[in-house]
Amino acid sequence: MKISPTLGVLMSLAAVGSLALTGCATPATSSSASVQPSQASARPAKAAAVEAATGDPQRCAALAGRQIAGTAVSEARYYSVGEPMKPLNLPNRVDFCMVTFVAKPTAASAIKIEVWLPNAWNRKFVGVGGGGFSGSYAVSSIALTPAVSQGYAAVVTDAGHDASDDAAWALGQPDKIADYGYRSNHIAAELGKAVSQAYYGAGVERAYFKGCSNGGRDALMLAQRYPADYDAIVVGAPAHRFTDLMSSFAQYGQMVEALPAIDALAPKLAMLREAVLVRCDDRDGLKDGLIAEPDKCAFDPGEVACADGQTENCLTAQELALVRTIYRGVSTPDGRQVMPGLSPGSEYEWTNWVAGAKAGGPGMGREFFRNMVYSDPSWSFGRFDVARDSAAAQARAGSDVDAVDTDLRPFLRRGGKILFHHGWDDAAIPPASTIGYFEAASRSAGGLADTSMRLFMMPGVAHCSDGKGPDYVDFLGALDTWVETGQAPDRLVAAKHQNRLSIYTGQTPTVVRTRPLCAWPRSASYSGSGSGDDAANFVCR
Repeated sequence: MKISPTLGVLMSLAAVGSLALTGCATPATSSSASVQPSQASARPAKAAAVEAATGDPQRCAALAGRQIAGTAVSEARYYSVGEPMKPLNLPNRVDFCMVTFVAKPTAASAIKIEVWLPNAWNRKFVGVGGGGFSGSYAVSSIALTPAVSQGYAAVVTDAGHDASDDAAWALGQPDKIADYGYRSNHIAAELGKAVSQAYYGAGVERAYFKGCSNGGRDALMLAQRYPADYDAIVVGAPAHRFTDLMSSFAQYGQMVEALPAIDALAPKLAMLREAVLVRCDDRDGLKDGLIAEPDKCAFDPGEVACADGQTENCLTAQELALVRTIYRGVSTPDGRQVMPGLSPGSEYEWTNWVAGAKAGGPGMGREFFRNMVYSDPSWSFGRFDVARDSAAAQARAGSDVDAVDTDLRPFLRRGGKILFHHGWDDAAIPPASTIGYFEAASRSAGGLADTSMRLFMMPGVAHCSDGKGPDYVDFLGALDTWVETGQAPDRLVAAKHQNRLSIYTGQTPTVVRTRPLCAWPRSASYSGSGSGDDAANFVCR
């Protein structure tokens, strides 16, 4: 399978939910309405200064060729309101100076970095992670416009290579793998802050990073390796166990290819999900097509196994084995779990991610093993052995791409804040993987965890966004409020929009459902009265 170069980025920037929608003011999504402070103490709030910078195309253009933190500015261009911005050619919403660099930390490196500097600066800086095998440079107008419209200076990278349909860029290129794995976003943070200082004549007061999927891995990699780069981070559905995730994708690809027909399971997934809903939908007190606590859903797919001679609306023995593996997760023959399984209720997403002929997960797994592990473009799932190859993946690529260190104290002791989120219906990255990391990191953090870390699980939300449930939260706004006030959020409100695409065209979205998100391990339960589409009628328990 080939992977669209912008699709991988957009899969995580769909979470651009949290950036792309921050400019949309609705009662359900405003920071003031969605963040409820805890009593935990944190560092004193620091007033954010707003620097009024007069738009000056000449001053912007003068940056071109200038050496900033040891790297030359390759281009500096001023954009006015209304100019069309690629890739969607939507009109620009704010006057800003765009500065680009090509950083070369090694002879093989060529990291493209783009920094947007708005006229009216709030003295804050935001880095945005990528998705799939790519950075978010190719979709910078989608990734950066909302934050820059609010006064943030912002930066993206291409992760050290042009967006492509595959991972061939990594073949025989250890330096490019390191650039992708951890180096690009660190260099971008340094250059972004330095050029902000040069342009505005004042330093950055607050620096935030956010990303989902591989962007969530980017965020954790920064906190683990470069704890001084950012003051706070949003970590969405992180692919932090990257090598294990790719091994699980390869296992699913092998099992799907072994079915009598590669798409045999796809038509049965709606039936499977209905059986799950019958078992677990109303556990939160409301039958609404959303499972609030999938981790407590005791569903056995054997309930829909085919009887003798039956083949319709049921799972054959081979299909049942695959389904059990997807729920249970991938393990080696000796019982070592490589990756947790997917949650009950996520079945409608399986065709896209794990169980279809063109599923994105196996496609990424194949590219990973071909180009980052074995340097063999002919490698196929038929050669995959989970014990041998998962170990080889960790040994050969893990040091560059795995962000698995759970000791975040160097970051937290600086006052760092981490806001995790993950959709329960994610069929790309298992929710249990994020929960496991969060709980392990909380144990390592000790007393710092209560004031510095929060996890919000999102019922009905697929990979980073979309799905059946309310999928938009102003995570950047919540993070900023947390840092500025020192009050950790224990309850956020998520919204579901009817016309989500209108957000990217500057129109006002229509909110059709809201639901509270509760800080882990609590979850939202229906109070018993009022509309099930109104967050006000739910409580955190």
